[in-house]
Amino acid sequence: MKHPTALIWCAGLLGLLNAAPSYYWAAGGDALLGSIGQWLIDLRAEMPGLTGLALLGIALGKTGAAVVPIVAAHQLTSRRPTSRRVRSRTASSEGLSPVRRRPASREERCWNLSRLVAAGLIVYGAAGLLVNAGLLLWPGLDLQDPTARLGQALLWYPMLLLWGLVLAAGLRRLRASVAV
Repeated sequence: MKHPTALIWCAGLLGLLNAAPSYYWAAGGDALLGSIGQWLIDLRAEMPGLTGLALLGIALGKTGAAVVPIVAAHQLTSRRPTSRRVRSRTASSEGLSPVRRRPASREERCWNLSRLVAAGLIVYGAAGLLVNAGLLLWPGLDLQDPTARLGQALLWYPMLLLWGLVLAAGLRRLRASVAV
């Protein structure tokens, strides 16, 4: 594989694109805010400072979720081969195994966190997409906030799902090219 991290970089870009509106809303912008829900518009009118901080926290979380897999990919592609096990100092005469697993390294923690992010994005994006699409398509259902349902069914949850799928594909591709 020529560029095993290309999909991870694409996923990172999707994540940063997903975080950008949260930064914008945290700074006071209101474009597309109705696609999240009228409740957020009302909450921001009542408590603008607290809502701005919450939106900033959400944006920072999304940014972290976008950057950690890129860091993990860099660590995995630039590492030197190391042994995954170390010898125990205790002899097997004490009934213990002579081989003990070492604590997880930072690169292993980043890799596992990246996998968790991908799985979480896929599950959350798919569930939100199915729920909101189901609510929109249910015959005779009176929606309280149809703008939010449309925004979430057509924009926000599909974006999360796409981000997770691209990240999962990138992690799989990277794992195939680098022994993890």
